Amino acid sequence: MTKRLAITLIAAVALTSCIKNDLPKPVVDLFIASLDVEGVSGDIVLDRSTYTATIPLAEETNIEAVQFKTITFGTDVITNVNYEADNSKIVVSKDLNGKVVNMSQPEYIDLTYFQSYTWKIVATQTINRIWSVDGQIGATEWDVEGHRAIVKRRDDYALNNVRTTELRFGPRSAFDYPQLEEVPTDFDNENHTRTLSVTTYGRNSVWELIVVPTKPSLTFSHVAAGGKVIWIKAVAIEGSNIELVYRKKGTDEWTKVKPEWYATDASNPYNRFEQGYVKAVVRGLESGVEYEVSGYTDGKLSEEAPRVVTTAPLYQMPNSQMEEWGKFVNDQNKLPSGEAGPCWYPFASPENMFWATGNPGGTSLGEAYNLTYPVYKSANADNVPSDSTGEVAAYMGSQNVLNMKFAAGNLFVGHYGRTLGTNATVYFGRPVSENVKPVALRFKVKYSRGGINYINSKSASTGTEYHIGSKQIRIVGGEPDVAKVFICLTEWSEAHCVDSADEKTFFDPRYADGVFGLGYFDSNANPEMVAEETKEWHTMTLPIEYTNPEIVASRLVLTFTCSGYGDYFTGSDSSWMFVDDIELLYDLDDANQPR
Repeated sequence: MTKRLAITLIAAVALTSCIKNDLPKPVVDLFIASLDVEGVSGDIVLDRSTYTATIPLAEETNIEAVQFKTITFGTDVITNVNYEADNSKIVVSKDLNGKVVNMSQPEYIDLTYFQSYTWKIVATQTINRIWSVDGQIGATEWDVEGHRAIVKRRDDYALNNVRTTELRFGPRSAFDYPQLEEVPTDFDNENHTRTLSVTTYGRNSVWELIVVPTKPSLTFSHVAAGGKVIWIKAVAIEGSNIELVYRKKGTDEWTKVKPEWYATDASNPYNRFEQGYVKAVVRGLESGVEYEVSGYTDGKLSEEAPRVVTTAPLYQMPNSQMEEWGKFVNDQNKLPSGEAGPCWYPFASPENMFWATGNPGGTSLGEAYNLTYPVYKSANADNVPSDSTGEVAAYMGSQNVLNMKFAAGNLFVGHYGRTLGTNATVYFGRPVSENVKPVALRFKVKYSRGGINYINSKSASTGTEYHIGSKQIRIVGGEPDVAKVFICLTEWSEAHCVDSADEKTFFDPRYADGVFGLGYFDSNANPEMVAEETKEWHTMTLPIEYTNPEIVASRLVLTFTCSGYGDYFTGSDSSWMFVDDIELLYDLDDANQPR
């Protein structure tokens, strides 16, 4: 009897074990839902794909004593989707709420529900350090990790009398360092080095200052041509006068760069001044012509061979006047895939596709959801600018589609991909085969913004604060919607795909890899186009700034939208925008303004 009972109990235990294995616990992903700390400069990024929170600290913040205000956590049920997770049951390994934390090294937090996840919290901080000396050539090189600062200095200046002209290791409220007269002056030793002690929030660090004797000669950082301009950047030589010159290739006489063409203003995006460099933009040139560039140092022409560049073609985008439109069913040949009703496209035939809209997604639910479409002067004279030579403009409006998804009206260079349920893929950018390098984008626009009344497609309460996306973008219900326009010249080998269901595919052109030329603004920064309700057209000029104008673009990206948070299904259903007469500009006048 005892033996039979034991066998029965063993079988029961085994059966119980089988049942437990067949019904596993739900997989619940755990994440930092919000993070608020003092002393930041920019957006805190909460990256759920890598379980990393990145805090951009302001320059004056003490990285070893960062005040955490609040940190909250959330759940996302991956399996057993009918299971409702309770955020209050998340076990947190370390409570940072209201704590002062040393963020000079990453902080780690373990979150546990059924499974455990480790989040890494890192702080980044950019400090504007300056060490300049007499006779310096070019900009100072900083090795922050190695605590070294290196300057090139004229070799005809004595090493035992190096005079520091400017010194800054950070904001004076945070850093206590010697006055200029206390900085070492005698670098006449084997390695031309001296040390400097710097104190930050009571912490002492020792920096190695290095002087490299260098022969003063004209050195170009870049010489690059646009359509009617040439950008020139040469290394500055303190104590020497540098004069830049240019000429058509094959001619003998050099032309001096005009004084007003040199960069003197650090805020001018067309010709931005940089410490340690002589910069200029030559204007009024002919397109498609070879030019030579050289310069004089203290009246002596450079011995190096002139730099040769060819000015670029004056490229304009197809249908940039917005005159050509067609209405197609989206399953026709040569059109993007995905079924949709009659859909407005900003091209007259599929063979001439260049511009795109989000219309194929909306019209999959009905023709009424064409959010971007042509408007005609014949129907209403206000539909196009009074000084336009055309008869048609582009209109875009935002709305909540069947109370399922908030959709932002948009117009962009690229193509629509696929409709995936209530989400979609879109592709930004078109290839350009020429050396497209405009100085600015000009267009005519009128815009009306409503108060944001949808957050993540759900109705938003006026005055209520929300945070959207991994960057925790702060939105207040009822605040004005934001229009955005940006143009990019990129090195991308293919168009950038944005999947509305995957935030990791969203991109901010100001920080995206492969973007070397950028013009960007939103309506908050341009009050002349944000009247609550207006019939006035405005001509907007958007400067394009290049990080390296020598790069030849492979793709051009241009986007207009009347609801700038449309990626997050957030905005106002009463926002709209008209756009017309889009033009790339290739020259500057003597006042550093596009013409």
